[in-house]
Amino acid sequence: MLKKFHFIPNYDYSKGWDRYALDYQNLLVKDTIYYLTKEMMHLIVDKEINSAENTLKVLDVNCGTGNDFPFFLDRNWQIDGCDGSLGMLNKAAEKYKPQIDKGQLNLYALMLEEMNDDSFQEGYYDLIFSITGGFSYIDDEQLIDINKKLNRFLKKEGKLIVAHLNSFCLPEMIYRTLKLQNPFFRLRKTLSVNIKNEEHIMHLRSASQLKKIYLPTFKNIKLYPLLAICPPYQTNYKPVSNLLDVFRKAEKSVIEIKSFSSIADQIVTVCSKYE
Repeated sequence: MLKKFHFIPNYDYSKGWDRYALDYQNLLVKDTIYYLTKEMMHLIVDKEINSAENTLKVLDVNCGTGNDFPFFLDRNWQIDGCDGSLGMLNKAAEKYKPQIDKGQLNLYALMLEEMNDDSFQEGYYDLIFSITGGFSYIDDEQLIDINKKLNRFLKKEGKLIVAHLNSFCLPEMIYRTLKLQNPFFRLRKTLSVNIKNEEHIMHLRSASQLKKIYLPTFKNIKLYPLLAICPPYQTNYKPVSNLLDVFRKAEKSVIEIKSFSSIADQIVTVCSKYE
């Protein structure tokens, strides 16, 4: 089992993801596309997880600075969050100190690639959750191996809900075309991205690729579109409040239409433990 992460005073947020933590902690602002993305992801969780009876145990993988924690905390769920960036975790530890002190939240330093069968307790979690890109920094072979471990950590009736960046995003293509930017860059499927002067490789995956990767390890696989109408937040598009409300209604109307997964910014993979 991993040791719990504790707040580090005077931490040096000077490199890569640690440096990005300073910006990331401020992204959760209402009336933004980032916030809309969270709303739609959490809507999917509410559709798939029945929390009426008990306090659920959640593993938030690549939790960052804890931008999804308020959703879980509002439902009184028990949260374990893990991330490979100590800077991200440190900001989460600073912000959510009361919940950590109460024992409702634990943080762990862990890179996905370093996860093993003993990282967390077998059969412990009702929900394993991850959103927006974290799983895109590992290749297919690593993802298959990690899925086997995540399956081990789920309860018998537990669910995995993970968002993957799509290799084709129609709203982004339209927006970039209108901005006279390259609309086809996602079609390369592997992207080099610069995070605060550090280079990282992202692996973008289609719905058919995700099914192929998840089928050997999980059952009852469902795919949901995450932002199939609105341009994603990484485009820096900032619609006015009234227009954002229109996008919100549109996204809610298509969220259960499987075919929209092929054009959305992200594909949310929902699956059950396979034994």
